[in-house]
Amino acid sequence: MIFLLKKVIGNFLVILGLFIIFSGLIFVLIVKKRYRAAKFFFLILFTSLYFFSTELGRDFLLRPLESKYSYPNVKEVNCSYIVVLGGGITENSPNEGGNPSVREDTLYRLYEAFKVWKERGFPIVVTGGKVTSEFAEAPAMKKVLINLGVPSSEILVEDRSRTTFENALYTAKLIGREKICLVTSVYHMPRSVAIFKSFGFKVIPIPTDYRVRNEVYSFFSFLPFPEFIKDSITGFREWIGIVFFELFSKWRAREDSNLRPTD
Repeated sequence: MIFLLKKVIGNFLVILGLFIIFSGLIFVLIVKKRYRAAKFFFLILFTSLYFFSTELGRDFLLRPLESKYSYPNVKEVNCSYIVVLGGGITENSPNEGGNPSVREDTLYRLYEAFKVWKERGFPIVVTGGKVTSEFAEAPAMKKVLINLGVPSSEILVEDRSRTTFENALYTAKLIGREKICLVTSVYHMPRSVAIFKSFGFKVIPIPTDYRVRNEVYSFFSFLPFPEFIKDSITGFREWIGIVFFELFSKWRAREDSNLRPTD
């Protein structure tokens, strides 16, 4: 129930969802001839869409998330497992013979996990179940790692989880509360670390998939681009996920009789 609630509310609180809500509100105000209020909400809608489709708007949402954890010296990390979180798959991919293929975010995470494995040799846990399709993410993730050269015997599969909370829940049931190298997109890392720690894991963050540039803004930073609004939507979703974790997931973790998080 919480999973569906989060998906419904989350989809309406991201930029495109808010666009629909504000557009409907403006339409109602115009019908009721409340033109001043309609102009006010139109100004908010226009300004918000412009800002979050620029590099400045994107960075406003993502920079606080990306700056939380720095990239470690992989040669010095020590953990029992490399845990890599799924970031989505595409069904019926022609290049995979009609089987699922991993999406860009997932591919970044898998390659980062492969680099850590190649350097340190820790076994890898791929975690991701059936989120919006009939196929689980983890088997497709395992296939990519095998193609990169990781032996099948070095890969553990957790294919039941639909959320980051469930990633941690089912990973704990699979390997116990071990010290892990956690691999996910850098914007996703703050929430992921908090959730895995709530289950008693000792976590070494291995972030990847950076979006924000540490450069001086240019003229083009003020122009709207599709890639920026896409990243802004990602940022909105992540902040919504953080709020949901604070409101619901800590309570859910304490309700789980088999895996109570440590303080």
